[in-house]
Amino acid sequence: MEPILERINARRAQLAEQAELLGRQLAEVEDELARVAAAGQVVTQLLAEDEAAEPGGGGSDSATAAVAEPGRVVPYRKDASGPADLSAEYQRVLQEVAEAGAPVRCKQMCERLGIGTEPRKVEAMRA
Repeated sequence: MEPILERINARRAQLAEQAELLGRQLAEVEDELARVAAAGQVVTQLLAEDEAAEPGGGGSDSATAAVAEPGRVVPYRKDASGPADLSAEYQRVLQEVAEAGAPVRCKQMCERLGIGTEPRKVEAMRA
């Protein structure tokens, strides 16, 4: 019976050591997460201050919308003044649709833009 108790105690010590190591790693990751979040807040604040300092500032533009919502490529309609607020790629899509003069299917648009017609490309165009 004694060898089993020794094995249990050894396993308990091993797990306690592993838990301590994981706790330290978790603390390091949480610290890094807090630093990154603080950096994002500072950058957002500085950009907002720069926009307010510009002549005619105070309005919202697509750069500010992108900062306010990371990962957003197209500004909200209420924040956009027109097609000029869109990226060059989106402006090209609008130009192709206007030139077509009729509805264009996603696969046709991919062909017109020369980006390929693989399903992943067509679905990305649809999105």
